[in-house]
Amino acid sequence: MSKILWITSGALAVGFIGLVVVSQVTKSKEPLLGVQHPSQGQEHIARGQAHAAYNSDPPSSGPHYSDSGAPADWGVYVTEVPEEVFIHNEEHGGIVITYQPNLLPSDQLKKLQALVVPPYSNKSFMPKKALVTPRAKDTHAIELASWTYTLNLDKFDEATLVKFYMQHAGNAPEPQGGPDNTPINQATTQ
Repeated sequence: MSKILWITSGALAVGFIGLVVVSQVTKSKEPLLGVQHPSQGQEHIARGQAHAAYNSDPPSSGPHYSDSGAPADWGVYVTEVPEEVFIHNEEHGGIVITYQPNLLPSDQLKKLQALVVPPYSNKSFMPKKALVTPRAKDTHAIELASWTYTLNLDKFDEATLVKFYMQHAGNAPEPQGGPDNTPINQATTQ
């Protein structure tokens, strides 16, 4: 090969690598959905033990129960899961989705439930670390929480729910994997 061809090939390779590096540096990172809250720690407390008020609603960190050592089963609950229980799920990288039964129409609740448990309504989104529970004190139809983040929705919005999950699942002190992690307990309706 001639010297000019080697120099030209080298220059093209260096130029291509430079272009890739510049595009990665200048690519704007998509902002995380939700409001970030300072961590209140991850203290395990005895069931019924008094604790300081949480700094977010729904709670996104802080004192919580750890009776069995494992978080609550992932899935959909028809009775309210206490805050001190579901924070443990957040500590393990899960997403907690609460809903106000009086504000979320039944057709939207069915869509929410079908989104997070098998058989999944969206076959390209099959979350393994989601917990859905009614919550009487919610002031929005749907409220999401992960470790130190919350987001409120006034109606079912699949794209936003999926995006919040994908951005936040696994981002916690004891994540045990990311959003596609094999669950501790298989998602079910409870």
